[in-house]
Amino acid sequence: MPRTIEKSEALELLSENRRKILEREDECVMCALVRRASQSAELLAETEHGVLLLDRFGTREGHLLVIAREHVEDTPSLGWEVYAELQRLAYRATEVLTEVLAPARIFLAVLGASNALPMSFPHFHIHVLPVYDTDERARPAHIFSWSAGVLVYEDEEAEALASRLRQALAAATR
Repeated sequence: MPRTIEKSEALELLSENRRKILEREDECVMCALVRRASQSAELLAETEHGVLLLDRFGTREGHLLVIAREHVEDTPSLGWEVYAELQRLAYRATEVLTEVLAPARIFLAVLGASNALPMSFPHFHIHVLPVYDTDERARPAHIFSWSAGVLVYEDEEAEALASRLRQALAAATR
């Protein structure tokens, strides 16, 4: 089970990880994640226009990200076909999370900040968030916040969960 760390510690770790994955200081973090996805243990699936990754800084176990391959900052710029493909990838993610982790509910959020912020990025992406609680902790304001902490996986934990999710995705597409 991943450990939960405080927001301040998560921001430090996120900053450290950015330095490791960025080729240039001004590179978009989401573009870097897409660029290195094929060598990443977190990669669950990919399509022509997007990748599905396990979020290493999620708010819940199994928090996934669908990231557009192209650096696009707003939804209309994707065009309908690309948007539909990315949403299809998010839908497949909900199916596999339901099967493997059995959450009470799954939230989907299309995000992309207008400017780079410590916890958000100006690049189209979809959060696929399994919710296990059914009380106040299941409210969107709580789910989409780092105020209750951030789950951080050890490499082996991320690889094991990603492997389980990849296997379920592969089985579902047969």
